[in-house]
Amino acid sequence: MVKNFFKVAYRNLMRNKFFSLINITGLAIGMACAILILLWIQNEVSYDQFHPHKDRIYEAWNRAVFSGKLESWATTPKILAKTLQKDYPEVEYTARMNWQSNNMFAYGEKKLSVQGNTADSSFFDVFNFPFIKGDPHTALNGLYSIVLTQKLARKLFGDEDPMGKVLKMDNKDNFTVTGVMKDLPNNTRFEFEYVLPWAYMRANGGDDEYWGNNSTQTFVRLKENATLASIEPKLKHIRAKYDRDDPKGEMFLYPITRWRLHSQFVNGIESGGLIEFV
Repeated sequence: MVKNFFKVAYRNLMRNKFFSLINITGLAIGMACAILILLWIQNEVSYDQFHPHKDRIYEAWNRAVFSGKLESWATTPKILAKTLQKDYPEVEYTARMNWQSNNMFAYGEKKLSVQGNTADSSFFDVFNFPFIKGDPHTALNGLYSIVLTQKLARKLFGDEDPMGKVLKMDNKDNFTVTGVMKDLPNNTRFEFEYVLPWAYMRANGGDDEYWGNNSTQTFVRLKENATLASIEPKLKHIRAKYDRDDPKGEMFLYPITRWRLHSQFVNGIESGGLIEFV
């Protein structure tokens, strides 16, 4: 019976070759497009959702009025992270990260220009990027420590064990490899190939305690039993408490679950984003 069905179907296809070709091609294209769209949607909604503590990870944002218009932005004072860690019991970890930069690294005769960031030693406590070698909790403790992605370690050292190897950056300072992490997935906002310790930037005059210098990204991980509702009212008035030059602005924590798809702000209020396309 089944064999007869296939015979009849085949004869119909051969009898109407042109229309059969159009229908089969259309079906194949339609299925391919649907699959690609589903894969794209799955990738978009999974951005930065692989961290086990994602429900407790936030980015600090500013909100203030400029020329009569309410604005929100994600750069914060460098002093904010230390203040949150010290004075707000709901906070478990804070970590700052500067903006991406290009540096030249040399190992022997090999030289590579690579993009990376500088971050607090607690960066790998806030975020759970898997390490292949080294301890993520201590890898950035040293002034001249450096954490590499697996891809960059392979480019620089080949099959050699990268741990403990010394790299010269910009023909100036030597850094010791203290950690190697898995390559970043494509569904994360971060794009670094290496991370340097914040202490190095501080030692070179790149840190300050001025509340008016909104120049860095500040990330926060709340304690397990803490809630956003409990800390938000305090953050709203943090400028009035600490910033003598501009006490009118306020701050808020923006959850990692909304970074990718919802972070378009209009008049200081969340107003869509990539979620509209998804």
